[in-house]
Order: sequence, then structure tokens, then C-alpha cells
Amino acid sequence: MQVILLAAGQSTRLSPIEDKNLLEFSGKTLIEYQVAALKKAKLRDIVVVGNKFNIDQIEAALKGYKNVAVTQQKDLDEGQKGGVLAGAKVVSHKNILIMSTNDVFDEKLFEDMVQASKQKDVDGVIAGKKVSSYFPGGYLKLDKKGFLTDIIEKPGEGKEPSKLVNLVCHIFNDFPKFTKHLKEAKSKKDDKYEVALDTYIKKGKAKMLAHTYKGEWRAIKYPWHILDLMNHFLENQEPKIDRSAKIAKSAVIEGNVVIEKDVKVLHNAVIKGPAFIGEGSMIANNALVRDSMVGKNCVIGYSTEVARTYINHDVWMHSNYIGDSIIDHNVSFGAGTVLGNLRFDEGNVKVRIKKERVDTGMNKFGAIVGSGVRFGINSSTNPGVKIGKDCFIGGNVLVDKDIPDGKMVLLDNKLKITYNHSPVLIKDRSEMKKKLRK
Repeated sequence: MQVILLAAGQSTRLSPIEDKNLLEFSGKTLIEYQVAALKKAKLRDIVVVGNKFNIDQIEAALKGYKNVAVTQQKDLDEGQKGGVLAGAKVVSHKNILIMSTNDVFDEKLFEDMVQASKQKDVDGVIAGKKVSSYFPGGYLKLDKKGFLTDIIEKPGEGKEPSKLVNLVCHIFNDFPKFTKHLKEAKSKKDDKYEVALDTYIKKGKAKMLAHTYKGEWRAIKYPWHILDLMNHFLENQEPKIDRSAKIAKSAVIEGNVVIEKDVKVLHNAVIKGPAFIGEGSMIANNALVRDSMVGKNCVIGYSTEVARTYINHDVWMHSNYIGDSIIDHNVSFGAGTVLGNLRFDEGNVKVRIKKERVDTGMNKFGAIVGSGVRFGINSSTNPGVKIGKDCFIGGNVLVDKDIPDGKMVLLDNKLKITYNHSPVLIKDRSEMKKKLRK
């Protein structure tokens, strides 16, 4: 059995974070974790479908893996349909597992799916996850024998045909037969793959068995899901401090902490696990890092607190508070900059995704900061604000709304300069000092 791993989606909902596939968690990219999990389940022959923006980086990330081919989806407007058909040009097996990098599963799911697909009179298997609350995705509609009859996309709360959410982990025992329906699928919406699956079942009379997955599922649909995935990797890491790391005697390392090569932890710094500190980074004097992931070559500067935050590579800070936030690579924070993470009413923070305000489900959530951003001194952000790539935020600016890519944000204030008629003399200072001593 071969695998088509879909990694060409542009992840517009994650903006300004560039590409989920290339985000690093505990020192490895997400695409590497996905390939490793498939191979651990003995699915060794994998075709990864990327796009023109990420294909070179994906190839570089996966160059050490055997039997992994990388191909390009050229027509990105075709969505999942285009990705699967791009992979179809490379695979040669009849039995194919299709998976999206949007979802992180236990590798046992793949083993169980393969076993289920071997049952008599089964044309394929669709994975579903039972949810207790509404999830804005596709829901599986089944017959009495557990075979799929329909996928209902975003039915609305209370209108779900079942409690099973469609997971993009599908096996086709006769993949060429399915692709005939896929090539002919038409729709004005971004659901051509689902339309093809529907016609495959109804017109092709395919018996697609639903498999209920009971393990962990981490869906990366919105930016705050990056924090959820970060926590997943932090919880599953093994504590380790590399021999090359230089840690001051007065520094405190507590709990499940990974410290990679050439890290410096200076006097009175505290790292409270679970935490991950990437290669070549520095945790400066009196800094506090807790429940967070710090990438390579970062500087968590003097008196900075980083809490429950994902930080990518080459991020520099100095005397800041960074809480419950997502920071992409190559970002700098001027002294005194604070990312607000709690509303006055302590209600859930909402984030604007396209034209909709989406509830994060979190009462603490800070900022989403794109790559190349620079913050001036004493700047700040309100909870749930997005700062686009390559923005400059001037000193003393309070950012209370989303900023598009490539903007300069400055505070338009004016200094008023007049004569000072009340200079403070040294004798006045001496009199004040005497009063303070009383």
C-alpha cells in the first residue's frame, strides 16, 4: 500500500503563519513527524504533494527519508481534488491511503485502517472521530452496517447526521476506480473531493467502511491549534540537556525540559517544564520560560517572561511579557513590549479569520505574529490580534486590530516643548532626602 500525503494546502486560515508543514516542534518539522508516523506503521512508500511555495523546503526536510517522493500540485484552486490527482500521477499501487498534514494522529490509526481495509467486500475505509461538541468540518452519515452513505460538510450545530467527524485518512482498495470519479467531479465550492466520494459511493456502489478512531487527534485548522500541537509534543518529549549547553549555577531548570546544543542559560534564569529550548538559543539573566517552545538561535532577553507560547527560530526579546502567543521566525521585540492575553471580562478571546470572528475557546490568548516583524519599545497588543509578515510596530503603539502584511504602524503624537520655570536645585534634593530618612 502506498500513501499520498497532502501538503499543498495554502492554510489561509493560519495567516500570518506561513506554512504549517514547515513549523518545527521539538526540533523537527511537522512534515517530518507525519512521514515518521506513517513509516512507524510500516507504510514505507510515501508520495508527498507540495506546492510551488513549499516544495523545495519539503524536499530539503525529507531528504534523509527513503522511499519518499515529493511532487507538486500545480493548480491550487482545485483544492484536495488537485492534490490527490497530483499524487495519482506518481503512485503505482492499487491500494492507496490518502492523508492530510492538517491532522496529527497516533500511528495505531494507520495500522487499524489497513487491517479494516482487508475485510471481505470492503472497497475502502474512512476514518471518523466521535466529538462531544460541534466541530466545523464534515460529518459522516452511515447506514446500519457502518458503511458511509454521505459526508455532510459543516451541517451546523444540531444538524449533524452523526457524532463522527470526517478525518482525512482514507483508504481506497481500488484507487484508479475512485480517481475516475475524482477527475469528473465538479462543484462551485471547495468540496470536489467530497463530491467525487459521494458519486463513488452512490453511482459506483462502493462500500466505504467507517472506522471510529479513539486515539488523540490534533487538527491544525486555526492558528491557536499550533499551541495545542505544541503542548502535544511537549507532553511526549523526554527530558534532556545537551552536554554542550552552558547553564549558570544560579539558573533553575525544573520539570520536563529539553535543552539542545550550544544553548546558554544565564544567571538567575528559570526554565519551568514542560519546555523546549532550541539549538543556539540564549535564556538571559532573570528570564522565565514556562510551558513554551523556543526555536533555534533565539534570545530570551533580560527579565523577559515567556508563558505557554510557541516561538519559531531567530526571535529576539528584551524585558518583555509574551503570553499564550504564536511567534513566527525572525521577529524582534523592543524593551518593554507586552502581548496582552486576557480580556477585562475574562471571556474567551476571538480572532478574525477572513471576515468572521472565531471563538478560540481560550480565555487566555495573546497575539499571532508573522515573520519579519519588529516591535519598538513599550509597544503592546490586545488579545487575539494578528500582526502580518514584515510589519514594523513603532514605540508606544497599542495595536488593537489586525495589521496586514508589510505595514508600518506609528503613533501620531506630538511633543510640546516650552520653558521650564521650576528647575530642581541640589539643595532641594538634599532636603527631600532628609525627609525620607525620618
